[in-house]
Amino acid sequence: MGVVSELRVDGLRRRRGVVLHADVADYSRLMADDPTATVTTMRTYERLVADAVTAVGGTLVNFVGDSFLAVFDDARSGMRAAVRICGAVREHNAGLPRAQRAWFRLGLDAGEIVTADDGRHFGDPLNIAARIQAIAQVGGINVTEAVYAELDEPALRLVALGSRRLKNIPEPIRVYRLAGLGSGVGEQAPDVSADPTVAVLPLYHAAEPVAASVAEALRLEIVESLGSLAGLRVVDHRTGDGDIAHGSDSVDASYVLYGGVVRSGSGLRVYATLAELETMNRVWGGRWEGSTDALFELQDATAAAIVRAMEIELVVGQPAMIYRAELDGEARELVYRGWHQLNSGTRDGWQRACELFAQVRRSRPGSVSGYALSAFVCWWGAVEGLSQVPADDLDAAAEYAARGTELGDPTGLSQLVAAALRLHAGEDLEPTLAAAQESLALRPTCDVSYMVLGSVQRYLGDWEAAVEACRHARELSPARMPWFATVQASAYYVGERYHDAVRIAEQVTERQPANREALLVLAASQQALGLVRRARATVATLLDHHPDVRRDELRRRHPFRDAEIIARWSAHLAAAGLP
Repeated sequence: MGVVSELRVDGLRRRRGVVLHADVADYSRLMADDPTATVTTMRTYERLVADAVTAVGGTLVNFVGDSFLAVFDDARSGMRAAVRICGAVREHNAGLPRAQRAWFRLGLDAGEIVTADDGRHFGDPLNIAARIQAIAQVGGINVTEAVYAELDEPALRLVALGSRRLKNIPEPIRVYRLAGLGSGVGEQAPDVSADPTVAVLPLYHAAEPVAASVAEALRLEIVESLGSLAGLRVVDHRTGDGDIAHGSDSVDASYVLYGGVVRSGSGLRVYATLAELETMNRVWGGRWEGSTDALFELQDATAAAIVRAMEIELVVGQPAMIYRAELDGEARELVYRGWHQLNSGTRDGWQRACELFAQVRRSRPGSVSGYALSAFVCWWGAVEGLSQVPADDLDAAAEYAARGTELGDPTGLSQLVAAALRLHAGEDLEPTLAAAQESLALRPTCDVSYMVLGSVQRYLGDWEAAVEACRHARELSPARMPWFATVQASAYYVGERYHDAVRIAEQVTERQPANREALLVLAASQQALGLVRRARATVATLLDHHPDVRRDELRRRHPFRDAEIIARWSAHLAAAGLP
């Protein structure tokens, strides 16, 4: 865009421009550890920064101690300089001992800049750039909405961090993070649709030789087994003192697994606890004891129990345990294995889940469980694109759901599938809403119940209620299914909250690049925000994955009560180039 205006008044020059503010992370520690080496590094960085800024026509205003300020005519130049600086710093750090490496945090904002004749600069962009760099990742770049909109560059992966309240800035500022820098410090996973992450800490053993040996072998087996589970990320945290956070190597995880191996009489006792990392609230705990004469048996049994508990708590969730009271041990094992297979997200896994739930249905014909589970798995395969003949599986789901309801399904799973089927068929929304609410009354902690309710609410135009239902669904689902976030993005679009719709839809496409509805919502929202190049690039991606998609399918697939919503959605997609 360049400079849009420039005005001189009383020795002050006013113009629109872009400000880059940067600061070195953990500078005080670096100076305390080795001041000579740190000063030498800072002198090198000053030269690197000056070269990067001048190479794109910018002005380095100052470089003082551990921070610098630079101004540019446009966002593209500012971003180019910031990326060059990050690359130069990364290259220089590669030749330094880890303890001596220094990383910048960088922030970019655009707006009116006032320059005095003595070279001093003033204006809101200076303050805002400083505030958003302070919340950037180590080695990372944050930009404001003004810079994001001016760039409108599809090749840049700018991840929305939402609106932030910044010190001494009266209004909230929308902030975006540049992804894919490869700084070596670590990327931040999307916060909506990412798999849950558990950090496995070293097990306490009080330096007792036998306990120490079992503790290390057990930790390695747990890490390896958890790492093989689909839908779960594992961090093997090997700090010797068991710290949960340690400088730039802090744990990037939502859960932490810790415990120990201690002497108990003539044997050993193993204990383990799973907790939320942010609050350290206990999620699960277990304890096992065994003889020192059977250490391998104790180790194997304990590792298997811990891994299975982690899968149920973090991946499969409560569905695997919902029929515990009704079913015998053999049937419960079939149910657990079925949910395990369904969670794989593959067609083979889904087909295996169908077979396992069918075994429950056939072997226990008087039990509601087999019918309810079969109804759910048939419906799920159809809506998730796992079924080869969706119409047949939807018919089967309706048959099983009806039978489960007749048997008085106390879990609400049959009622949930019935409500979802009414929604899929585009039936009257009020009865569908009532069915969804009935399901939720029976299943108040079910993520999918909230999701079906949210889907109906968005079609009725009650987008705020839909967003809230989606939020509940995400909180109840450790695996954070992209479907939930997709419905939430759609609800934000209905409410004309386009920035939020883009933020959520982009997080979905990070995990599922071919997600049809997420791409439709993303392209329309980008167009509504005036991000024309991004919108057209999103439509191109959509057509690459789904060449048959057309705007006229919106009304058929999305039964919004208000025809204006479909008209608005269609108009935005037409402007973005969708046939």
